[in-house]
Amino acid sequence: MELVFESRSNFSGFSGALQLVQWEPEVHPEPVLLPDTPVDRLNVSAYGSVIRDGGLLRMWYQATPEGWDFNHDVLWVACAESHDGCHWQKRKLGIVDHPSGDNHLCDLGLHSPSVFIDPGSAPDERYRAIGCGRPGPGSRGHRYGYYSAVSADGLRWRFPDREPQWEGGDVITSVYHPGRGGAVIALKRQFWINRLMRRCVHVAEYRDGVYGEHHGALYPDEYDDLAAMQRGSISGDYYGMAMMPAGNGTVGFLWNFRHRYPYSEGILLGNHGSCDVTLVYQEKPGGKWLHLPGRPDFISHRQLDWTGCGWIHTASAPVEVGDEHRLYFSGRNYEHGFGRGAEGGRFREWIRREGRSGITFARWPKDRLFGFETPRQASFRVEAPVEGASAVEIHLNYRARQGGRVRVGVEGVEGRAVEDGCDLAGDAVRERVVWRSGAVVPIAKGAQSLHFTIELEMAAVYAYEIVPV
Repeated sequence: MELVFESRSNFSGFSGALQLVQWEPEVHPEPVLLPDTPVDRLNVSAYGSVIRDGGLLRMWYQATPEGWDFNHDVLWVACAESHDGCHWQKRKLGIVDHPSGDNHLCDLGLHSPSVFIDPGSAPDERYRAIGCGRPGPGSRGHRYGYYSAVSADGLRWRFPDREPQWEGGDVITSVYHPGRGGAVIALKRQFWINRLMRRCVHVAEYRDGVYGEHHGALYPDEYDDLAAMQRGSISGDYYGMAMMPAGNGTVGFLWNFRHRYPYSEGILLGNHGSCDVTLVYQEKPGGKWLHLPGRPDFISHRQLDWTGCGWIHTASAPVEVGDEHRLYFSGRNYEHGFGRGAEGGRFREWIRREGRSGITFARWPKDRLFGFETPRQASFRVEAPVEGASAVEIHLNYRARQGGRVRVGVEGVEGRAVEDGCDLAGDAVRERVVWRSGAVVPIAKGAQSLHFTIELEMAAVYAYEIVPV
């Protein structure tokens, strides 16, 4: 569906008490995946992806073994499977040799691995992955950089190119975007901004087997420092970003790294602190990425009792489960940078004894992230492309309070005016708009777009879809 972004260029004619709202997700309070095997005993991290593949949910995640030496980025990639997204099985795969014996590791061997399925690829390259490689135990990269890999089953991987796809950085995410016929990639870069070395987000695209060049998307600014100070930190930047396709647009789940003292030795780079997730969006390909007004948190590390003042970050994209979206994320009870510096040895022993980690999820009704809401009455006008269609239906994602309603009127179509419409009441994630004479809207020959008005009374609208019939 097309989400209700505040600055959509195809919205106009606003009237009444209309305000932008952000949906508040429900956070599952306990981990659904725990560090309970030798290959992930020290930490399970949602660096990775959760994908629905047929009737099965599959999770690729970063696993830190109990014998990790704290000296290198972790490069072990584990796989788990689930039918309901709450109960996960770690099936022994017999692919990677490990001192602990049989395990559920695949041979991807990248840090921050991100997996997507390309429906247009040959069967032996159906699974695509990108991640950070560098020399080290379990690594598939011979030098530092972002590598790409392909697989027939998502477990046994090969690397078509020996050299990195892009240089530098250590965090990368991706999602296949049906509306754009390819994948969107978000990768971390670092630049000097406001007297600090800051983490930023660049984006690239994948289409027809080819990865494009990356370009700047989101850079931290003074407001990020202010937001960090309001939460008891001193400065902020962007550690990474999950993404969700939204019609022709894209929603980003931005990892806000909020720093505490001290900065790194030798360079002004925040290395200690916690992470919270906020929402950003891009209306169309090549468009500017925008924050919501006030940049409210979508997921906070303080929402979980077992993370305390620690750290969270998400998988690369939400996944659909029934009529809801779920974004899986990992949490741990110690901050980023904990264990570094002169006292690092003592803190590392604490992590081995007392460290706790797990993967859980935030959930919300499908496609319900932003909305236009009114406590009284309001309306706005939408222009939607319909080129090539002879008839369409309009579907809405909305919620009306008791006594509230939503109605739709189509311009220039007999019997489809607002006063001909049936009230939409209650709560629905994909409801067909109906008028007294039916739901189908005929399209005039040669018409390029459809213009309709959405009227709300004590209600909110979150997304819409034009469905050819």
